[in-house]
Amino acid sequence: MGMPVAEMLRRISGRELAEWAAFEELYGPVGIEARLDRAAALIAERLTNSLTKQRPRPKVEDFLPAWGRTPVEGYDREEDDGQDLP
Repeated sequence: MGMPVAEMLRRISGRELAEWAAFEELYGPVGIEARLDRAAALIAERLTNSLTKQRPRPKVEDFLPAWGRTPVEGYDREEDDGQDLP
């Protein structure tokens, strides 16, 4: 949301934060800067379709993250503590 967590929690209630989290889970990121995934998907679709003869041709939606779907198999967010990140 463009601010530190402590500042955000001073400005909005826990209930409102939970509502925004539920919204993002269903519809994807809030805010124009968060929709860079759409721009990247468009580039990937155009590049793929210009370099392949695959039929049917992939659509932009094929390259977008699947918001609200089940996480990647074998990945457990609760076990991922980020310790292996650089």
